[in-house]
Amino acid sequence: MTPDFTPLIQAFDIAVAHGERGAVCVMHEGHVLLELYAGEARVGQPWHADTLACCFSVTKGVLSLLAHVMIDADMISPDTRIASVWPAFGQNGKADITLLDVLTHRAGLPAVDHPVVPGDLYDHDRMIAHLERSAPVVPARGAPVYHNMTYGHLLGETLCRAAAEPSLPQLLERLVLHALDADFRIGLNSADMSRTAHLTQEEPGALFVSLRDAPDTLFARSMAFFDPAEDFNSVRWRSAVIGSGSGHATARALATLYGQFVWEDGLLTATRRSAARSFQCGSNCDPVLGIALRLAQGLELSTPPGLEFGPDSAILGHWGAGGAQTLADPRTGITFAYLTGHLADGMGTSPRAALLVRALYAGLNRRSN
Repeated sequence: MTPDFTPLIQAFDIAVAHGERGAVCVMHEGHVLLELYAGEARVGQPWHADTLACCFSVTKGVLSLLAHVMIDADMISPDTRIASVWPAFGQNGKADITLLDVLTHRAGLPAVDHPVVPGDLYDHDRMIAHLERSAPVVPARGAPVYHNMTYGHLLGETLCRAAAEPSLPQLLERLVLHALDADFRIGLNSADMSRTAHLTQEEPGALFVSLRDAPDTLFARSMAFFDPAEDFNSVRWRSAVIGSGSGHATARALATLYGQFVWEDGLLTATRRSAARSFQCGSNCDPVLGIALRLAQGLELSTPPGLEFGPDSAILGHWGAGGAQTLADPRTGITFAYLTGHLADGMGTSPRAALLVRALYAGLNRRSN
């Protein structure tokens, strides 16, 4: 039976009428069931199917997929100590931190233990040096603490070293993106930038207010690597390889990539899909995000209202700053991706993303009834 996407289409139309610019894609077992895009990508240029938009922390789940592909290929193990492939990382109390600790935000490094220079985030070598030098700033291998801007460098560097591949974009392309024909980019070139959506914000600079008003909070310390003037349209941001958040993609690419965690005919074995989705740890109030957090292996699990991926606690996905969001439902095989050109304020699932997710499941429930 054909799914009823009428509620989702209507919800997207209402969002567009109120100024939304963006895209939605719903897929099942590799097949596109619904694809919507509307509004201007840039002034005078409509949003197209191949428009790229920054997906922010949804990027983290793409790197997590790469990790699971490499685990399946026996290139690395969840129990691998990071220092065994990246020796300099093991100093200052970090010798026993494993790949699984990184995937579950338990590496103890949501920030670093020494001053950083605003803008260090864009410099790969500086970020690696910071992570090598620092001792854990929260207990490693303890309760999870969201590794906001360090996750990508921790995981990306580990995977590149395990694969003897110095370039994260090339490693992603070789092991994941090429096989799926997925239009996901990290470290954009000029051609990519020419089809990238210009981002606007409901509250410009809101993410950086804490750097001025509450610099000692863990969230502010996690953001201290940024240039606080960043508007996420700069060449510096778009061209940097920041595995925690500078990925750019189409909605179809994200629905395809996250589908690998629930589709039977994909990159991962059934055993690895099941392991990747399994609940690992959680927090009633994450000290960085300020919301409840439930984690699988490099993925978030539905935990409304902060992480609203659907009505089943086994639904996995990832949110991104400003509203970008993906979900993959193991029960139905449905995947959903949403990208926006107008960024909402706040942490976790944005109000617009929540309405779209609820509309998706309203239609799926109507079909099943």
